[in-house]
Amino acid sequence: MTNVAFLDVEEKQYATRKLFPGDIIIEKSGGTDKQPVGRPILFNIKDNEYSFSNFTSTLRISSNEIIPSFLHKVLYAKYLQGVTLRMQSKTTGIHNLDFKAYKKILIPILPIEMQESIVAELDGIDETIAELRQQIADLDILAQSTFYDMFGDPVSNEKGWEVKKLKELSNKISNGNTPKGGSQVYVEEGILFLRSQNVWKNRLELDDVAFLDYETHAKMSESSLKHNDILITKTGRVNTENSSLGRAALFTGEDDSANINGHVYLVRLKDGVLHKFILYILISESFRELIRRVCVGGIDKRQLNKNHIADFPIIFPPLAMQQEFVEKFEAIEEAKAELNVQIAEMQTLLASRMDYYFD
Repeated sequence: MTNVAFLDVEEKQYATRKLFPGDIIIEKSGGTDKQPVGRPILFNIKDNEYSFSNFTSTLRISSNEIIPSFLHKVLYAKYLQGVTLRMQSKTTGIHNLDFKAYKKILIPILPIEMQESIVAELDGIDETIAELRQQIADLDILAQSTFYDMFGDPVSNEKGWEVKKLKELSNKISNGNTPKGGSQVYVEEGILFLRSQNVWKNRLELDDVAFLDYETHAKMSESSLKHNDILITKTGRVNTENSSLGRAALFTGEDDSANINGHVYLVRLKDGVLHKFILYILISESFRELIRRVCVGGIDKRQLNKNHIADFPIIFPPLAMQQEFVEKFEAIEEAKAELNVQIAEMQTLLASRMDYYFD
Protein backbone atom coordinates (compact mmCIF):
# COMPACT_ATOMS: atom_id res chain seq x y z
CA MET A 1 0.00 0.00 0.00
CA THR A 2 1.42 3.33 -1.00
CA ASN A 3 -0.76 5.44 1.25
CA VAL A 4 -3.63 5.33 3.70
CA ALA A 5 -6.16 8.14 3.87
CA PHE A 6 -9.36 9.03 5.63
CA LEU A 7 -12.49 8.27 3.70
CA ASP A 8 -12.48 11.08 1.13
CA VAL A 9 -16.13 11.23 0.13
CA GLU A 10 -19.11 13.44 0.60
CA GLU A 11 -22.42 12.42 2.13
CA LYS A 12 -25.14 13.73 -0.13
CA GLN A 13 -28.67 14.61 0.91
CA TYR A 14 -30.07 15.95 -2.36
CA ALA A 15 -33.48 17.55 -2.57
CA THR A 16 -34.27 15.11 -5.37
CA ARG A 17 -32.24 12.31 -3.74
CA LYS A 18 -31.29 11.19 -7.24
CA LEU A 19 -28.70 8.43 -7.58
CA PHE A 20 -25.91 8.33 -10.16
CA PRO A 21 -23.66 5.46 -11.35
CA GLY A 22 -20.72 5.11 -8.96
CA ASP A 23 -22.69 6.25 -5.89
CA ILE A 24 -22.35 4.01 -2.86
CA ILE A 25 -25.56 3.58 -0.86
CA ILE A 26 -25.02 3.05 2.87
CA GLU A 27 -27.71 1.53 5.06
CA LYS A 28 -27.70 3.92 8.04
CA SER A 29 -30.88 3.00 9.98
CA GLY A 30 -32.45 -0.30 10.96
CA GLY A 31 -30.28 -3.34 11.49
CA THR A 32 -29.86 -5.66 14.48
CA ASP A 33 -27.04 -6.85 16.70
CA LYS A 34 -26.61 -9.80 14.34
CA GLN A 35 -26.94 -7.74 11.14
CA PRO A 36 -25.62 -4.25 11.82
CA VAL A 37 -26.22 -1.14 9.76
CA GLY A 38 -23.53 0.09 7.40
CA ARG A 39 -24.01 -2.39 4.56
CA PRO A 40 -22.79 -0.70 1.34
CA ILE A 41 -24.24 -1.19 -2.13
CA LEU A 42 -22.57 0.07 -5.30
CA PHE A 43 -25.11 1.75 -7.59
CA ASN A 44 -24.33 1.20 -11.28
CA ILE A 45 -27.60 1.69 -13.17
CA LYS A 46 -27.40 4.20 -16.00
CA ASP A 47 -30.21 6.35 -17.41
CA ASN A 48 -32.34 6.03 -14.32
CA GLU A 49 -34.62 7.98 -12.03
CA TYR A 50 -33.76 6.10 -8.82
CA SER A 51 -33.41 7.86 -5.48
CA PHE A 52 -32.51 6.87 -1.92
CA SER A 53 -34.60 6.82 1.25
CA ASN A 54 -34.26 8.34 4.70
CA PHE A 55 -32.85 5.06 5.97
CA THR A 56 -29.79 5.32 3.72
CA SER A 57 -27.03 7.77 2.88
CA THR A 58 -25.16 8.09 -0.37
CA LEU A 59 -21.41 8.45 -0.72
CA ARG A 60 -20.02 10.11 -3.82
CA ILE A 61 -16.27 10.10 -4.37
CA SER A 62 -14.65 13.51 -4.62
CA SER A 63 -11.13 12.20 -5.27
CA ASN A 64 -9.56 10.86 -8.46
CA GLU A 65 -7.27 8.61 -6.42
CA ILE A 66 -9.85 5.88 -5.94
CA ILE A 67 -12.43 4.15 -8.11
CA PRO A 68 -15.98 3.54 -6.83
CA SER A 69 -15.85 -0.25 -7.16
CA PHE A 70 -12.66 -0.40 -5.06
CA LEU A 71 -14.09 1.87 -2.37
CA HIS A 72 -17.18 -0.33 -2.27
CA LYS A 73 -15.01 -3.43 -1.73
CA VAL A 74 -13.14 -1.72 1.12
CA LEU A 75 -16.34 -0.61 2.83
CA TYR A 76 -17.97 -4.00 2.38
CA ALA A 77 -14.92 -5.66 3.94
CA LYS A 78 -15.15 -3.26 6.90
CA TYR A 79 -18.83 -4.12 7.25
CA LEU A 80 -18.08 -7.86 7.28
CA GLN A 81 -15.26 -7.31 9.79
CA GLY A 82 -17.72 -5.71 12.23
CA VAL A 83 -16.44 -2.14 11.97
CA THR A 84 -19.93 -0.68 11.54
CA LEU A 85 -21.23 -2.80 14.42
CA ARG A 86 -19.05 -0.68 16.71
CA MET A 87 -20.38 2.52 15.12
CA GLN A 88 -24.09 2.01 15.63
CA SER A 89 -26.23 3.62 18.30
CA LYS A 90 -29.62 2.41 19.43
CA THR A 91 -32.56 4.77 19.85
CA THR A 92 -36.06 3.47 20.65
CA GLY A 93 -35.05 0.04 19.40
CA ILE A 94 -33.67 1.29 16.06
CA HIS A 95 -29.97 0.98 15.23
CA ASN A 96 -28.42 4.05 13.59
CA LEU A 97 -25.01 4.49 12.01
CA ASP A 98 -22.74 7.17 13.46
CA PHE A 99 -21.85 8.76 10.14
CA LYS A 100 -19.24 11.09 11.64
CA ALA A 101 -17.32 8.06 12.88
CA TYR A 102 -17.99 6.23 9.61
CA LYS A 103 -16.35 8.96 7.56
CA LYS A 104 -13.15 8.48 9.57
CA ILE A 105 -12.64 4.95 8.29
CA LEU A 106 -9.13 4.60 6.88
CA ILE A 107 -9.03 3.73 3.18
CA PRO A 108 -5.94 2.23 1.48
CA ILE A 109 -4.90 4.35 -1.52
CA LEU A 110 -3.31 2.09 -4.12
CA PRO A 111 -2.34 2.66 -7.75
CA ILE A 112 -5.43 2.62 -9.93
CA GLU A 113 -4.17 -0.45 -11.79
CA MET A 114 -3.85 -2.35 -8.51
CA GLN A 115 -7.33 -1.26 -7.43
CA GLU A 116 -8.75 -2.57 -10.70
CA SER A 117 -6.86 -5.87 -10.28
CA ILE A 118 -8.19 -6.39 -6.75
CA VAL A 119 -11.75 -5.57 -7.82
CA ALA A 120 -11.46 -8.01 -10.74
CA GLU A 121 -10.26 -10.80 -8.43
CA LEU A 122 -13.00 -10.25 -5.85
CA ASP A 123 -15.66 -9.83 -8.55
CA GLY A 124 -14.52 -13.15 -10.03
CA ILE A 125 -15.19 -14.91 -6.73
CA ASP A 126 -18.56 -13.13 -6.44
CA GLU A 127 -19.47 -14.26 -9.95
CA THR A 128 -18.63 -17.88 -9.10
CA ILE A 129 -20.87 -17.66 -6.02
CA ALA A 130 -23.66 -16.17 -8.16
CA GLU A 131 -23.30 -19.01 -10.70
CA LEU A 132 -23.52 -21.63 -7.94
CA ARG A 133 -26.63 -19.95 -6.54
CA GLN A 134 -28.19 -19.95 -10.00
CA GLN A 135 -27.56 -23.70 -10.22
CA ILE A 136 -29.45 -24.09 -6.92
CA ALA A 137 -32.31 -21.99 -8.32
CA ASP A 138 -32.36 -24.21 -11.43
CA LEU A 139 -32.59 -27.31 -9.23
CA ASP A 140 -35.54 -25.76 -7.38
CA ILE A 141 -37.23 -25.26 -10.75
CA LEU A 142 -36.49 -28.90 -11.62
CA ALA A 143 -38.11 -30.09 -8.38
CA GLN A 144 -41.17 -27.96 -9.05
CA SER A 145 -41.55 -29.12 -12.64
CA THR A 146 -41.09 -32.75 -11.54
CA PHE A 147 -43.86 -32.40 -8.96
CA TYR A 148 -46.26 -30.68 -11.36
CA ASP A 149 -45.57 -33.21 -14.11
CA MET A 150 -46.42 -36.06 -11.73
CA PHE A 151 -49.29 -34.57 -9.72
CA GLY A 152 -50.39 -31.29 -11.27
CA ASP A 153 -51.33 -28.26 -9.20
CA PRO A 154 -51.74 -29.37 -5.56
CA VAL A 155 -54.50 -26.81 -4.90
CA SER A 156 -56.66 -26.89 -8.04
CA ASN A 157 -56.02 -30.68 -8.25
CA GLU A 158 -56.87 -30.95 -11.93
CA LYS A 159 -55.80 -34.62 -11.89
CA GLY A 160 -58.49 -35.47 -9.37
CA TRP A 161 -56.40 -37.03 -6.61
CA GLU A 162 -57.96 -37.95 -3.28
CA VAL A 163 -57.80 -34.94 -0.93
CA LYS A 164 -57.39 -35.13 2.84
CA LYS A 165 -57.27 -32.40 5.42
CA LEU A 166 -53.91 -31.99 7.11
CA LYS A 167 -55.48 -32.87 10.47
CA GLU A 168 -56.44 -36.28 9.04
CA LEU A 169 -52.77 -36.96 8.32
CA SER A 170 -51.49 -35.64 11.65
CA ASN A 171 -51.28 -36.74 15.25
CA LYS A 172 -50.67 -33.23 16.53
CA ILE A 173 -50.96 -29.63 15.35
CA SER A 174 -49.92 -27.03 17.90
CA ASN A 175 -48.07 -23.76 18.27
CA GLY A 176 -45.47 -23.00 20.91
CA ASN A 177 -45.30 -20.40 23.65
CA THR A 178 -43.09 -17.56 24.77
CA PRO A 179 -41.56 -18.54 28.12
CA LYS A 180 -42.26 -16.36 31.13
CA GLY A 181 -39.66 -13.63 31.13
CA GLY A 182 -39.30 -13.59 27.35
CA SER A 183 -35.80 -13.08 26.02
CA GLN A 184 -34.51 -12.63 29.58
CA VAL A 185 -34.60 -16.41 30.03
CA TYR A 186 -32.50 -17.15 26.95
CA VAL A 187 -29.14 -18.78 27.68
CA GLU A 188 -25.86 -19.10 25.77
CA GLU A 189 -26.36 -22.80 25.05
CA GLY A 190 -28.92 -25.47 25.76
CA ILE A 191 -32.18 -26.39 23.99
CA LEU A 192 -32.74 -24.80 20.56
CA PHE A 193 -35.62 -22.32 20.71
CA LEU A 194 -36.90 -21.80 17.19
CA ARG A 195 -38.74 -18.61 16.29
CA SER A 196 -40.31 -17.46 13.02
CA GLN A 197 -37.04 -15.92 11.84
CA ASN A 198 -35.48 -19.40 12.01
CA VAL A 199 -38.13 -21.07 9.82
CA TRP A 200 -37.71 -20.50 6.09
CA LYS A 201 -38.89 -22.25 2.95
CA ASN A 202 -37.58 -25.80 3.23
CA ARG A 203 -34.77 -24.86 5.61
CA LEU A 204 -34.00 -23.76 9.15
CA GLU A 205 -31.68 -20.79 9.62
CA LEU A 206 -29.84 -20.96 12.94
CA ASP A 207 -27.61 -17.86 12.73
CA ASP A 208 -29.96 -15.98 15.04
CA VAL A 209 -31.24 -18.91 17.09
CA ALA A 210 -32.00 -18.62 20.81
CA PHE A 211 -31.50 -21.25 23.52
CA LEU A 212 -33.50 -22.31 26.57
CA ASP A 213 -32.23 -24.00 29.70
CA TYR A 214 -33.47 -27.54 30.35
CA GLU A 215 -35.78 -26.52 33.19
CA THR A 216 -37.65 -23.99 31.04
CA HIS A 217 -37.81 -26.50 28.19
CA ALA A 218 -39.32 -29.10 30.52
CA LYS A 219 -42.10 -26.67 31.45
CA MET A 220 -42.89 -26.30 27.73
CA SER A 221 -43.14 -30.02 26.96
CA GLU A 222 -46.26 -29.58 24.79
CA SER A 223 -44.21 -27.77 22.14
CA SER A 224 -41.08 -29.93 22.42
CA LEU A 225 -40.13 -31.04 18.90
CA LYS A 226 -39.78 -34.57 17.59
CA HIS A 227 -37.69 -35.72 14.64
CA ASN A 228 -39.43 -34.91 11.33
CA ASP A 229 -41.95 -32.47 12.77
CA ILE A 230 -43.02 -29.94 10.12
CA LEU A 231 -42.74 -26.31 11.28
CA ILE A 232 -44.99 -23.56 9.86
CA THR A 233 -44.74 -19.86 10.68
CA LYS A 234 -47.94 -18.50 12.22
CA THR A 235 -47.65 -14.73 11.74
CA GLY A 236 -46.00 -12.33 9.33
CA ARG A 237 -46.29 -10.39 6.11
CA VAL A 238 -47.65 -11.92 2.94
CA ASN A 239 -46.68 -9.47 0.20
CA THR A 240 -42.90 -9.54 0.43
CA GLU A 241 -40.50 -11.59 -1.70
CA ASN A 242 -39.69 -13.81 1.27
CA SER A 243 -43.17 -13.71 2.79
CA SER A 244 -42.76 -14.59 6.45
CA LEU A 245 -46.26 -16.05 6.87
CA GLY A 246 -46.76 -19.76 6.25
CA ARG A 247 -43.14 -20.69 5.59
CA ALA A 248 -42.58 -24.41 6.18
CA ALA A 249 -39.51 -26.49 7.01
CA LEU A 250 -38.71 -29.93 8.39
CA PHE A 251 -37.08 -30.37 11.80
CA THR A 252 -34.53 -33.16 11.40
CA GLY A 253 -32.94 -32.97 14.86
CA GLU A 254 -33.29 -35.49 17.64
CA ASP A 255 -36.48 -35.89 19.65
CA ASP A 256 -36.94 -33.23 22.37
CA SER A 257 -33.78 -31.33 21.38
CA ALA A 258 -35.68 -28.15 20.42
CA ASN A 259 -38.75 -26.08 21.22
CA ILE A 260 -40.77 -23.37 19.44
CA ASN A 261 -42.28 -20.03 20.36
CA GLY A 262 -45.84 -18.83 19.83
CA HIS A 263 -45.26 -17.69 16.26
CA VAL A 264 -44.51 -21.20 14.98
CA TYR A 265 -46.77 -24.25 14.54
CA LEU A 266 -45.59 -27.83 14.71
CA VAL A 267 -47.31 -30.49 12.61
CA ARG A 268 -46.58 -34.08 13.67
CA LEU A 269 -47.64 -36.49 10.95
CA LYS A 270 -48.96 -39.99 11.47
CA ASP A 271 -46.76 -43.02 10.90
CA GLY A 272 -46.59 -43.94 7.23
CA VAL A 273 -47.24 -40.42 5.95
CA LEU A 274 -44.32 -39.18 3.88
CA HIS A 275 -43.04 -36.01 5.55
CA LYS A 276 -41.15 -34.69 2.54
CA PHE A 277 -44.11 -35.14 0.21
CA ILE A 278 -46.38 -33.14 2.54
CA LEU A 279 -43.64 -30.55 3.06
CA TYR A 280 -43.25 -30.04 -0.67
CA ILE A 281 -46.97 -29.37 -1.03
CA LEU A 282 -46.79 -26.81 1.78
CA ILE A 283 -43.88 -24.93 0.16
CA SER A 284 -45.36 -24.92 -3.34
CA GLU A 285 -46.25 -21.61 -4.98
CA SER A 286 -49.88 -22.70 -5.29
CA PHE A 287 -50.07 -23.30 -1.56
CA ARG A 288 -48.53 -19.91 -0.86
CA GLU A 289 -51.41 -18.36 -2.80
CA LEU A 290 -53.86 -20.44 -0.77
CA ILE A 291 -52.28 -19.14 2.45
CA ARG A 292 -52.67 -15.56 1.21
CA ARG A 293 -56.38 -16.19 0.67
CA VAL A 294 -57.21 -17.80 4.00
CA CYS A 295 -55.01 -15.84 6.44
CA VAL A 296 -56.57 -13.15 8.65
CA GLY A 297 -55.39 -9.84 10.12
CA GLY A 298 -54.34 -6.37 9.07
CA ILE A 299 -52.62 -5.16 5.94
CA ASP A 300 -49.13 -5.19 7.45
CA LYS A 301 -49.31 -8.42 9.42
CA ARG A 302 -51.40 -11.53 8.93
CA GLN A 303 -51.97 -14.74 10.85
CA LEU A 304 -52.79 -18.39 10.25
CA ASN A 305 -55.09 -19.87 12.88
CA LYS A 306 -54.83 -23.46 14.01
CA ASN A 307 -58.04 -24.26 12.11
CA HIS A 308 -56.47 -22.93 8.90
CA ILE A 309 -53.55 -25.32 9.32
CA ALA A 310 -55.78 -28.26 10.30
CA ASP A 311 -58.04 -27.75 7.27
CA PHE A 312 -55.24 -27.40 4.70
CA PRO A 313 -56.32 -29.57 1.71
CA ILE A 314 -53.60 -32.10 0.88
CA ILE A 315 -53.72 -34.16 -2.31
CA PHE A 316 -53.00 -37.81 -1.52
CA PRO A 317 -51.93 -39.81 -4.60
CA PRO A 318 -50.92 -43.49 -4.26
CA LEU A 319 -48.03 -43.90 -1.80
CA ALA A 320 -45.83 -45.48 -4.48
CA MET A 321 -46.04 -42.28 -6.55
CA GLN A 322 -45.40 -40.14 -3.47
CA GLN A 323 -42.31 -42.22 -2.68
CA GLU A 324 -41.06 -41.92 -6.26
CA PHE A 325 -41.25 -38.14 -6.03
CA VAL A 326 -39.60 -38.07 -2.59
CA GLU A 327 -36.64 -40.04 -3.97
CA LYS A 328 -36.24 -37.56 -6.82
CA PHE A 329 -36.65 -34.66 -4.41
CA GLU A 330 -33.99 -36.07 -2.08
CA ALA A 331 -31.55 -36.44 -4.99
CA ILE A 332 -32.13 -32.80 -5.91
CA GLU A 333 -31.65 -31.73 -2.27
CA GLU A 334 -28.36 -33.66 -2.11
CA ALA A 335 -27.14 -31.86 -5.23
CA LYS A 336 -28.15 -28.53 -3.66
CA ALA A 337 -26.28 -29.42 -0.47
CA GLU A 338 -23.10 -30.06 -2.46
CA LEU A 339 -23.49 -26.69 -4.17
CA ASN A 340 -24.01 -25.00 -0.81
CA VAL A 341 -20.73 -26.52 0.40
CA GLN A 342 -19.01 -24.99 -2.63
CA ILE A 343 -20.65 -21.64 -1.94
CA ALA A 344 -19.43 -21.74 1.67
CA GLU A 345 -15.91 -22.49 0.47
CA MET A 346 -16.01 -19.59 -1.99
CA GLN A 347 -17.38 -17.25 0.69
CA THR A 348 -14.52 -18.27 2.98
CA LEU A 349 -12.07 -17.56 0.16
CA LEU A 350 -13.70 -14.18 -0.47
CA ALA A 351 -13.48 -13.23 3.20
CA SER A 352 -9.86 -14.36 3.30
CA ARG A 353 -8.90 -12.27 0.27
CA MET A 354 -10.75 -9.24 1.68
CA ASP A 355 -8.89 -9.63 4.95
CA TYR A 356 -5.62 -9.88 3.04
CA TYR A 357 -6.21 -6.66 1.14
CA PHE A 358 -8.16 -4.59 3.66
CA ASP A 359 -7.59 -5.77 7.24
